Amino acid sequence: MTDADLAFEKSEVEATVTTPVISIKKPLRGRIEVQKVNEIINDNPESGVDIIITSKADE
Repeated sequence: MTDADLAFEKSEVEATVTTPVISIKKPLRGRIEVQKVNEIINDNPESGVDIIITSKADE
């Protein structure tokens, strides 16, 4: 998923992503574990998704 943009829009997802992602947009529910993400767009207050970023801030 290198250079993926607006990934997971309106998805029910269980994902472990091992490459950086440009942005994650409005996932519905589930869990996303990602190495690095530049932007998370989620303005849905009913979203039930956990997004876990695994790299350290200085990497």
